[in-house]
Amino acid sequence: MTHNRIINSLSYLSILFLPVLFPLIVWAVSRDNPAVHRTAAHAFWLHLLPAVLAVAFIVILAVSGFYMANFSQSSWLAIGLLGVLSLVALVSYLGAIVRGIQYLVTE
Repeated sequence: MTHNRIINSLSYLSILFLPVLFPLIVWAVSRDNPAVHRTAAHAFWLHLLPAVLAVAFIVILAVSGFYMANFSQSSWLAIGLLGVLSLVALVSYLGAIVRGIQYLVTE
C-alpha cells in the first residue's frame, strides 16, 4: 500500500521534474495494478492538457489571422487565449502538486 502511495504521488509530482514522460511510463508499466494505472493515466492527462490546449490555441490564432480584418482584433484574441491558457496551466500545475501531496499525506 505504501509503495502505491509513493508511485501515485510521484505521478502527480513529476510535473516538477518530468511532466509528461514519468506518468506515461508508469501508466504503461502498471497494467497489473489498477489503482496505480488509473492514477498515472489521470496524472498524464492532467500534465498534457496545457500542451494540447496551447497547440489548439495556436491553430485557432493561425486560422483566425486569415479571416480577421485588422491586427487589433487578432491581438485581442491572442491576449484572451493566452489568459485562458495561463489560467488552465496554473490550475493544472497547482492541482497536480496538491494531489501529489494528498497521496503522500493520506493513509
